Amino acid sequence: MTTLPLTHPTHYWHRLDDGRVQCDLCPRFCRLREGQRGLCYVRGRQNNEVVLYSYGRSSGFCIDPIEKKPLNHFYPGSSVLSFGTAGCNLACKFCQNW
Repeated sequence: MTTLPLTHPTHYWHRLDDGRVQCDLCPRFCRLREGQRGLCYVRGRQNNEVVLYSYGRSSGFCIDPIEKKPLNHFYPGSSVLSFGTAGCNLACKFCQNW
């Protein structure tokens, strides 16, 4: 069995003049010091760059009815494979997943 690395290099970030790095992937533009993670908690600063902690790891798989997805009138009555990874940048107060 092969194991995945704990982190994976990412794109969409840049260094700031004050020594922090800024993640540019979402509108939150998290500014990180060494060892910090962004609000999504899947991107963070390690060794002076932004890395992804969830690369290649799924948090769930499920077969769902197509009607549950935002695919209006797309093969009605069929099934679709749903999967996702950890991480969200919304931080909604009512969220059941936080």
